[in-house]
Amino acid sequence: MAELIKKTGEEQFFAHKNFYAASARAAYFDSISKVVPENQKDGFNLKKAESLLYAGKTKEAIKVLETLLEKSNHGLLRYTLDSEEESKIAPLLALSYMRMGEQENCIHHHDASASCIVPIAPNGYHHMQDGSRKAIALYEKILSENSHDLVSRWLLNIAYMTLGEYPSGVRKEWLIPESAFQSEYPLKKFDDIAPKLGLNVNELSGGGIVDDFNNDNLLDVMVSSWFPNQHLRYFVNNGDGSFTEKSETAGIMETGGGLNMIQADYNNDGFLDVFILRGAWMGAMGEHPNSLLRNNGDNTFTDVTIEAGLLSFNPTQTATWADFNNDGWIDLFIGNESEKESIHPCELYINNGDGTFSNKALDAGVSVSDAQQFYYVKGVTSGDFNNDGWMDIYVSTLHATDKNLLFLNNGIDKTGNLTFSEVGESVGLGEKISSFPTWFFDYNNDGLLDIFVAGYDRNGFFPIASDIVHEYLKEPYNAENMRLYKNNGGTFTDVSAEVGLNRIGYAMGANFGDLDNDGYVDIFLSTGEVSFQSTIPNKVFRNNLGDTFQDVTTTGGFGNIQKGHAVSFSDIDNDGDQDIHVVMGGAMEGDVFFNSVYKNPYQDDNKWVSIRLEGTKANRSAIGSKLEVTILENGKQRNIYHTISSGGSFGCSTLRAEIGLGKASEITQLKITWAGSGAQQVFKNIHLNSFYKILEGNPQPQVVDIKPLNI
Repeated sequence: MAELIKKTGEEQFFAHKNFYAASARAAYFDSISKVVPENQKDGFNLKKAESLLYAGKTKEAIKVLETLLEKSNHGLLRYTLDSEEESKIAPLLALSYMRMGEQENCIHHHDASASCIVPIAPNGYHHMQDGSRKAIALYEKILSENSHDLVSRWLLNIAYMTLGEYPSGVRKEWLIPESAFQSEYPLKKFDDIAPKLGLNVNELSGGGIVDDFNNDNLLDVMVSSWFPNQHLRYFVNNGDGSFTEKSETAGIMETGGGLNMIQADYNNDGFLDVFILRGAWMGAMGEHPNSLLRNNGDNTFTDVTIEAGLLSFNPTQTATWADFNNDGWIDLFIGNESEKESIHPCELYINNGDGTFSNKALDAGVSVSDAQQFYYVKGVTSGDFNNDGWMDIYVSTLHATDKNLLFLNNGIDKTGNLTFSEVGESVGLGEKISSFPTWFFDYNNDGLLDIFVAGYDRNGFFPIASDIVHEYLKEPYNAENMRLYKNNGGTFTDVSAEVGLNRIGYAMGANFGDLDNDGYVDIFLSTGEVSFQSTIPNKVFRNNLGDTFQDVTTTGGFGNIQKGHAVSFSDIDNDGDQDIHVVMGGAMEGDVFFNSVYKNPYQDDNKWVSIRLEGTKANRSAIGSKLEVTILENGKQRNIYHTISSGGSFGCSTLRAEIGLGKASEITQLKITWAGSGAQQVFKNIHLNSFYKILEGNPQPQVVDIKPLNI
């Protein structure tokens, strides 16, 4: 399998035709520039410079671009470049200066608490200022000639921030006011402790899982980077506030990278396994194999893709584990990306219970794409939206001309086949929308799963920064908004405007969790557009009692303008509140950045309970099982609902149920509805601020003695 992954990468990824293979493209354009006629050299040098920038060879790119700009200033390019090509030189050079400043300061002199977090604080100011100074000079010249260039306006403000001269140094007509960054709720600041933990991996975009892989009640971390020649990173929690990387001894060095990955116990042996997804965004050149890693229970993993029957070659980065046929074995639905010239049907792998899977997507009616109708699938999630005991599937698609899809699980028919029906339009989900990460969650604690999906359409070919500036200035914009679809009990209503989410939610990685343990789940959006110009902040929204969502990006310290991807909410230090792990870095090989771990400061403010479920008739990891916690809070009864899952479609939270309980004075009841069988258990003796393990069918919950870590 390792050789297959390597061969696919060499043939499909590291080729000059691949937009993301910047080093290969730079070398190709350099070779061409040396042999073409003199009047064509400048065009290929411009392409080479852009590729050098994306390859992380910023100073080499600057050298080429400075030469081209000098020639442009003297009118020497009129016969070698067209006007559109010539107009790219100054913005590309300014961007290269900005990136040089980031490399010299935010990366080589990284301060996790301040570097690249807007509005930038003094600890994040650049000590080496040459990059930002030169960028400012160019952006001011560009804006003097075109004041409507909002991307340059945005980057100008950021450059001044890096020097500590924002807002006073920015000309009034180009200023993005400080008020644009104000939060709507005084959330406490979350400090980035990744360097302290040794988890500040400095790589490209990828997936992330925070969960207990070795069953010692401590949450471990696995991250990926999407280039095929990069390997997985596996960090074991030592229980003393530190982590040890065991990638080499884990047997995953030859597995290769992947843009996303998801965890589940596919063989019911009690250890969480990992499925890695590859090939996204690359169309016909993205026919890369995914990988299933079996957890051997001793901090090692074995690639069992071929023997499990999961080998396929489709561009994807999204999948969801669920027991779709209720037989106690976890199944797998994979959402693949299709275009007119590159059709890749989705896959539904039913678990045979013997370590193998069978693709039943066509029989079940969930292939999604064929030659007549095809979808560019970017996010999939599963949940029982109508509470009938069968897991349904929601599919998020990229193109604004398409609608997203909701597949109702019909169960097993008379012939013994599992079937689904697409019902989106009939239940209020028929609008056409460009979207990406998605999930089922119960945002208002009414016992019904709602649907969140982040938008992914922008202002034509302009980077998303253009629309972000419009939004900050409270001006009309063209980008797609987020959507929150409230479940009415089988139908859905778009309540995005009603709850304050009718704003830009341009995200790749995203997930939900409880920032302040109040029992209402919140939203973390991790921005990750390819363009270097889209240095826009991650965005975080606090759920205000299930009524509205409040932007808490700035007060929480979350506004990192480097590219963000997989997001995981998990109590990594076992102190009762959920910390947040974010995989950073972009898609281009030079767009690396440090991963973050935001330590939650709310451990003493509200109550909580943490529960690990273990299925016997249900799948072992209990995915899809439902918990209903009844509490007394300020003398009143309140119900809080939680479904076991890894959360969003890009980034995986722990499968341990970590539930905030607000100002609860006691837990009066815990009700569990086990996935698959639908069997229910009720417990009356659950205590606040405690860890439990509950085995399906066992009437006595096991208290687990887990000490908070000194982090």
